[in-house]
Amino acid sequence: MQTIDFIDRRVSRFMNEYNDEIEMEIIKYPDHYKVVVTICQEELPFKDFIGIGTDRRSARRAARKALKSVYFEAYSEE
Repeated sequence: MQTIDFIDRRVSRFMNEYNDEIEMEIIKYPDHYKVVVTICQEELPFKDFIGIGTDRRSARRAARKALKSVYFEAYSEE
């Protein structure tokens, strides 16, 4: 298996408007950015959601993709 070394990695945590904890990990690779976002709900029902976004040039665009994905999964009406 081939490994790919990353250049930089940052993790931040914050609360969103639904009072759920969000953890965002931004990983910079030589040729792209990858963002992994998780939402941990603090109230019933206790659920964890994950979203992943990638972009060749921008960590911000990768984060938007990941957040859009995880918000749709966590908060869309069923």
